[in-house]
Amino acid sequence: MDTNLSSPEDIQERQSLPRTVYLALWFPLLSETFVFYEVEGLWKRKFPVSVVSLYGERSRFLAEHMRRSTIPVRHLGIPAILPIAAAVVRRFFRQPRQVGHILRTIVFHSWRDLEMRLENYWACCCGIYLAEQFRREGVQHVHGAWASGPATAAWVIHQLEGIPYSFTARATDVRPPDGFLAEKLADCSFARADSSFNVPHLASFLPEQQKDKVCLVYNTVTLPSSEQAPVHMKPPYRIIAIGRLIEKKGFLYLVRAAGLLRRQNVDVEVTIVGGGGQMHALRAEAEAWHIQDHVHFTGALPHDQIGGMLHQSDIMVMPSIVPEGTEKSDGLPTVIVEAMSMGVPVVSTNVASIGDVVKDGHTGLLVAQKDAAALAQAIRTLAEDRDKALELAANARNFIREMFSAENTLGRMQEFFCNNALPR
Repeated sequence: MDTNLSSPEDIQERQSLPRTVYLALWFPLLSETFVFYEVEGLWKRKFPVSVVSLYGERSRFLAEHMRRSTIPVRHLGIPAILPIAAAVVRRFFRQPRQVGHILRTIVFHSWRDLEMRLENYWACCCGIYLAEQFRREGVQHVHGAWASGPATAAWVIHQLEGIPYSFTARATDVRPPDGFLAEKLADCSFARADSSFNVPHLASFLPEQQKDKVCLVYNTVTLPSSEQAPVHMKPPYRIIAIGRLIEKKGFLYLVRAAGLLRRQNVDVEVTIVGGGGQMHALRAEAEAWHIQDHVHFTGALPHDQIGGMLHQSDIMVMPSIVPEGTEKSDGLPTVIVEAMSMGVPVVSTNVASIGDVVKDGHTGLLVAQKDAAALAQAIRTLAEDRDKALELAANARNFIREMFSAENTLGRMQEFFCNNALPR
């Protein structure tokens, strides 16, 4: 961490830039390291950013450096229920028409499911509570780290205090939309998509003259100091997959691919890192293929252990899918960029924005989703041709360094905040 954050020079530099607050549901969070590193990167650049976590703290599995972060963070959640309720009542009696309109809009809106409805009810109340605080504190811009509840809270703050806001659209926060996405897009200063997949999707909610407020800014690299992996590529071939154990990650097809490879006498050992509801189903699938001794589940791990896991691996596989009958999809899984930054060869599926970085035959191998045989063949291709695997990995590492440079990610976000903030 930067050890000189409170020097007079730092304070003066921060005071010359617009005070910006990120809104998140949880911060920091194990599964949202990309949000943490973005905020931390801005903070290290002396940008005056802070975070409000609408929920409480969730510190389980956090890396030690995330626990020790000096980023200013406020947590709301259960301890803030009474102050938030009091703030809503006070504001209602002071501005009954305006607050009443906001409450009616949120309460009677058609949300996509009960979970999203409750999240946005809470976000609305948090927005009312935070609005006056932000005005007093001189906040000049508010950014929702997600397009769902955080962006709703930012919208409420804008309605009450006129503070400009923006938000980032990522994956299931906009696919399917939460029901209030069009309104949030209409009033925001800009909407950032972190993958090309969502740019036309967001723009489709806007009239032609406003479509240019949607911008593409990729997430910052989350393993910036990683050593290059050796990629020994000797039997047993060490395959790693990282992510929550949920359907859209497609790990079921990886287990099947491992079963096919072992039937072909290709000695693979698969490690799946992550926790989630599909653990039992994945274990059962491994047993059905009689490879339970060759598919290993670590559960969730702190992010500071991910680099070491990747460093010991020969191939990283991200078999993402779009579940049948849904719009749920990964945008651009962070783990792909992490693996590429370490020089680990990548095999993935041609889903969402994965093709932005995995250029088939140049920076990795792409196969069709839900095709275990194709996945197995791609893994075998790299396992049997280390020179080709290393070539792809080197291309990918160079590509990632340029595409995800600090100026292309943090620099652009800082520029957007500066151009869309309340004047002092």
